[in-house]
Amino acid sequence: MKSNFKIALLGGTGHLGIGLAVRFAILGHDVIVGSRKLEKAKMKANEYNQILEKLGEKPTIKGLANEDAAKQADISVFTIPWEHAFATAEFLKQALKDKIVISPLVPMEKRGKTFYYSKLPEGSAAEKLATILDSKVISAYQTIPAEKFARLNEKFEWDVAVCGDNDEAKKIVIELTNQIDGLKAYDAGPLAVSSMVESLTPLLINIMLRNKLKDLGVRFV
Repeated sequence: MKSNFKIALLGGTGHLGIGLAVRFAILGHDVIVGSRKLEKAKMKANEYNQILEKLGEKPTIKGLANEDAAKQADISVFTIPWEHAFATAEFLKQALKDKIVISPLVPMEKRGKTFYYSKLPEGSAAEKLATILDSKVISAYQTIPAEKFARLNEKFEWDVAVCGDNDEAKKIVIELTNQIDGLKAYDAGPLAVSSMVESLTPLLINIMLRNKLKDLGVRFV
């Protein structure tokens, strides 16, 4: 029997946020869009609910300030630009205590026409998040082409590498991901290997830019 979760998309106002929010809501999960500003969260929740209604679904998504969203959720996803994520994590530390936190964060920089992975002293963005939060941090979703993912009528077949040190939390994230049509999640090991997954994102971007391609994802074959 499928479990239903309360899922917060912290900073969930971008492409990945909309893609996850609407899909999780369709699957019957309680979805909360979080933002630093309550007004923006409510505006985006209303926008996503309109999408649900057009798809013939109940408008169940609500918008809250990030702190309230984190407090209410069982699982929170950091759909925040990586440069701002760690300060947000410090602010939400108590609200996220002992909960599952998903990190799709990718630290990278552009030099000239090329994107480079910025390896952090902690090893990866997910590992740095884990040093800040007393939470079950799981690394996932870095290689999902967010713009295509936000288009609900698109078909895709992408694999998702999931890293984490808490086996139960990792299993939940894998099962949750596998509920989304077109995604297949795989256990990629402990959080210490998440830098390998994060570094795939700038590689994919560089391939797309240099070869005039769009929406490249990852498949394990």
